[in-house]
Amino acid sequence: MLLLQAAMAALVGIYYCWPAGSAALSAYAGWQHQGGIIAAALATAFAGGVISEFSLVYLQNKGHWTLRHVEHMGFKFGMFFIGGAIVYVFYGYQAIWFGEGNSWLVLLKKICVDQFIFSAFWANPYNALMTRWHSLRYSGQKLWHELGWNFITERILPIIITGWMFWIPGVLLIYAMPTALQVPLFIFATAIWGILLPAVARQEREVLAAEEEVTLT
Repeated sequence: MLLLQAAMAALVGIYYCWPAGSAALSAYAGWQHQGGIIAAALATAFAGGVISEFSLVYLQNKGHWTLRHVEHMGFKFGMFFIGGAIVYVFYGYQAIWFGEGNSWLVLLKKICVDQFIFSAFWANPYNALMTRWHSLRYSGQKLWHELGWNFITERILPIIITGWMFWIPGVLLIYAMPTALQVPLFIFATAIWGILLPAVARQEREVLAAEEEVTLT
C-alpha cells in the first residue's frame, strides 16, 4: 500500500511539476474521456481483475496457472467492471457537487463523501457481498442465510477498515488531480486493491478450503 501511494504521489508531482509529464498524462486522460463510462469500466476491470490476478499468480504461485485462477480472474473482471462504471459516474457528480478545484475544503468534502458515505454504504458492502458470493460458489441462498450482524462485523468491517487505510490517502491524491485524470489514477490504484481485496475478504483461503472439501467428498 505504501509503495502504491508513493507511486500515486509521484504521478501527482509529475503532473504539477513536469510539463512534459503533464502533457502525457493529459493526453491519456483525453483518450480515456473519449471512451466514456465503458472505457473506464473496462480499464478498471482489467486492472482489478486481470493485472491483479497475474500478480497473485506470479508472486504467490510461481507462475503456475490453474482453472481456479482463470475463474477468479473472470469473476473479478466482472465485479470491477461494475464498480468502475459506478465510480466513473460518482466522480463526475463529485465534481458537480463540490467543484473541480483542489483546495483543502474541496478535497475534504470529496474525501468525506467518498469514504464515509459512498464507500462505507455502497462500495465496501458490494465488495464484501460479491467476494463472499464467489467463495460460496455463487450460491445466493447460502449468502442470504449468512446475512446478519456477524456478516457486518466479520466481513464488511475488515474491508472498510483496510479500505480506509488504503483509500483515504489514495483519494486525497486522486481528488488533487483534475477531474479528467481522477478515473485513470483510480484505475491505477485498483490494480493493487484487486490484490488486497481477496485476502482481506478471506476469499482465497475459503475457496481453497471449499475445493479441498469437495475433493475429499
